[in-house]
Amino acid sequence: MMKHVLTCIAASGLLFIPRPAAAQLIILPGALLLAGYRATCGPVDTMIQPIDDIAAAARGRIYLHPRVFDLPRAQQLFWYTHECAHQIFGPNEAAADCWAVQQGRIQGWLSRDELRLLKTSMENFLADATHRTGVVRIAYMDKCYAA
Repeated sequence: MMKHVLTCIAASGLLFIPRPAAAQLIILPGALLLAGYRATCGPVDTMIQPIDDIAAAARGRIYLHPRVFDLPRAQQLFWYTHECAHQIFGPNEAAADCWAVQQGRIQGWLSRDELRLLKTSMENFLADATHRTGVVRIAYMDKCYAA
């Protein structure tokens, strides 16, 4: 009987161990698969959780909204690489867009057709405190892809 009581007490202690909410998932660096492609960003981990954007970054972590996995492969990789660029360049959105486009071209996952589809998905983006309009971002991304 005492053994059963101790087991119950020990098991109830597990309730107090911090863990991500059910809607969150932390993926260790190098373990993220996006459309069959192993996406890596050095020592940066990735948290999958509903956020107010498709993706975001903080020092040492990339946040992806679960809906990113519903996007075409090149767009999944673009948004991840864009957020990875923030780990390198800080909050500079133009640098993050440019680096992501260039990496996609270099690595072969962003063709001109896929870039066109990405741009179509961004053309109605509104400007905010940190982002330019989709039209401005697209024009800059074209230049970066060609460079």
